[in-house]
Amino acid sequence: MTKRIPALLPAFCLLLSLAACGSEAAQPSAEPTPEPTPSAPALPAGSYSFSEAAMGGAFTVEWELELREDGTYTIIEHNPFMGDLSYEGEYTVDTDGVVTTLPFEGEPPMAEFFEADKSCKWTLDGENCKPVNYVESGDAPAEEGGLAGIKYASNSEAQVLDIHLPEGEGPFPVIVLVHGGGFLFGDQAMPIIQPVIDAGTAAGWAVVSVDYRKSGEAEFPAALADVKAAVRFVRANAEQYGFDAERLAIWGESAGAYLALMTALTPEVAELNGDVTENLECSSAVSALVDFYGPVEFWTMDAEYAALGREDTNFATSESFESKFLGFPVGEDEAATYASYWGSYTYALPADFALSAWIQVGDADQNVPYTQSVNFAERLGALLGEDRVSFSIIEGAAHEDAQFYTEENLAAVLEFLSGAIG
Repeated sequence: MTKRIPALLPAFCLLLSLAACGSEAAQPSAEPTPEPTPSAPALPAGSYSFSEAAMGGAFTVEWELELREDGTYTIIEHNPFMGDLSYEGEYTVDTDGVVTTLPFEGEPPMAEFFEADKSCKWTLDGENCKPVNYVESGDAPAEEGGLAGIKYASNSEAQVLDIHLPEGEGPFPVIVLVHGGGFLFGDQAMPIIQPVIDAGTAAGWAVVSVDYRKSGEAEFPAALADVKAAVRFVRANAEQYGFDAERLAIWGESAGAYLALMTALTPEVAELNGDVTENLECSSAVSALVDFYGPVEFWTMDAEYAALGREDTNFATSESFESKFLGFPVGEDEAATYASYWGSYTYALPADFALSAWIQVGDADQNVPYTQSVNFAERLGALLGEDRVSFSIIEGAAHEDAQFYTEENLAAVLEFLSGAIG
């Protein structure tokens, strides 16, 4: 038996080898390891702050952004002129850590870094946040073409204007454009008036955008005197810049609308030229007026809001824009306040006075009672003839609402001006 063992060993080893191979063949192939599913970014709950240099750095608005673990947010706007305003809703965060505060109920903020639907994207850095669409003062790209910062008077550095000319050869009809800002801030290049500049020049108008002295520098009638002087500058320099001095319109928004309508309706009131003496040999008369949501009659603004069911206004106090503009609390002196009202000067209108006016306001305006425009249109129609006044209310529109600046609305205004001026 011992002699046969060596002969069996190779066969036994072969069997073991085949068994091992069979065992390996019977094993199922290994499944590939799935890629891990990326987890959603953690919600960056916490409190963040941001300082906005508003209106070209004229004042600062402080913002607080509170993000909660349940995906909701509160934004608080500390506005030195409008008080504390709050906005609440839900937020999301993307894989890059950018937070989007989703649209909320209520009036939109005036800050231009919010989207049209009131959403806003924010970057976070420690305890600070910053809107993605925020443009630092002075960082906006310089506009190509145009003539900027031209002095029209010598009393103040604020007495400058920008000239925007259309393509082609003049003489061009002219829109003198007056920005708003509560009589306290803003300038002739404010973003809100850019659509008017673009639409005006595209339609063949020269647009002269005007800055003026603010209430922090000089009291009434300084800003009005400045705008009147800007109109006189256009006439005095018509040949140099290709203006048609006989086809002038003035267009203002908010506080600028007040200055525009006062310019249009007091062409021969010498005391409203104030301390500005440039080009007094030229007239400040215009042929057409555009008034977007302007204050008109300061004395009645609180009462008008009260009639609309709102009791929290303070136009009569020393803290209001209008009081700072006049240099005294509106509610203290009725006679002095009415020296700023166009109706106080109708006696001085020339016998052949003619004007066409487009007046437009939103019925959701929380800055100026929309009835100011209603009353103005009615009284101006009685003075000029109803056919000379185009008045409309944009339903649901707020102060400085984007609905005023749509291509469709601006085209309608420009068509009206072309018909009025010829």
